[in-house]
This record gives sequence, structure tokens and C-alpha cells, in this order.
Amino acid sequence: MKRLGLLAVLAIISTNAFAEGQVFYRYGLSNLNTSRGGQTFTDTGGANGKNDDKSGHGLGAGLDIKLMNCPLFESNSLLGEIFVDYNRFSNKKVANAIDVVVSSDSSKKEVSVSELAVVVAPKYRFDGLGKFRPWIIPAGLAFMVNSPPSNTTNYLDIGYHAGVGAEYMIVKELSLGLDYRYTMGSGDPQLKVKYSSFGANLGINF
Repeated sequence: MKRLGLLAVLAIISTNAFAEGQVFYRYGLSNLNTSRGGQTFTDTGGANGKNDDKSGHGLGAGLDIKLMNCPLFESNSLLGEIFVDYNRFSNKKVANAIDVVVSSDSSKKEVSVSELAVVVAPKYRFDGLGKFRPWIIPAGLAFMVNSPPSNTTNYLDIGYHAGVGAEYMIVKELSLGLDYRYTMGSGDPQLKVKYSSFGANLGINF
């Protein structure tokens, strides 16, 4: 009986209960490495209060598509991930740069400091653990939109993206996961955005 029980457990662990692809939706808590307070477009140099919060939250969605089985470990998979991630770090009433320049109006208005990243990355997934699947993104390419723009008015950037996480199947069609992600822009001399995010996601498997 003990041997039969052990064989049953091993059979469950070795079974890949997941489908090969996934659409997922993510909520995360994020943190900027360096505050953007005191810049021209975030708060007009901080003359009427600084838009300097570094901690925020974000929403994202992504698509995982299986590319191939790993040549060395066929139970594992190499996927392609397309991930769209929006994070807002600071949202305060400060002097708006355009109002100050155009009409000398320094009254406070709400300005958000945020980041939108579209990531394309290879994703290595460990599929041989049954309902539990860890994964890692060693290096991905991020297309980034900085809002507000830098002091030199640049608002587009490209950067590096990495992540590590795991997911667990609740039912065949749905899974829940946790992950940590890091994004770093290449930046201009005035701005090089770096931020990290810890999040939870709901995946729809197909």
C-alpha cells in the first residue's frame, strides 16, 4: 500500500496539468529607486511642493506563448511573454509647469508621476512539478513611456526587464501566481527610471 501511495504521488507531481499558454492580469506594489520630485514637469522644480513619492501601485496584463521545450530538460518550457505594465508612483497637487510658463499661474493642480512599459521577453518555466510552476525572465526588452517627461522633454525610452515568480493551478483553466519584477531604462542625462514591483496575478490557461 505504501508503494502504491508513493507511485500515485509521483504520478501527480510528474503530470503537467497546465495547458501551454496563458493570459494573465496582474496587480502589484511598486517602488522607484530615485524620486522624481523637483523636476520641471513633475512639480515645476518643487517651488510649490514636491511630487516626490517613490512607492506606488500598478496594473498589468500579459500573454505567454510556448515556443519550445527546453532541449536539455524536456519537461521545462521556453515561452515568449508580452507584458503591458502601468505603475503610478506619486500623485500630488503641485504647480503645473505649463500653467506657470503660459500664464504665470502657480496654483496647485493634481499631477501624476507614472510609467508605462511594454515588455517582450523570453520566459523559462519549470513544468515538471505538477500544479506548481516556477519561472524566470533573465533579460527582456522594455519599451517605456515616462510621464511626465524628463527635463529635456524626452518621454520615450527603452530598457531592461527581469523577473522571477511562480504560479499554482486552482482549476485547469485558472491559476494564481506571485512574482517580482525589475525594470531599468537606458535614460537620457536627465532621467534614468529604475523601479521594482512585487505582484499577484490571475492567469487564464489555454
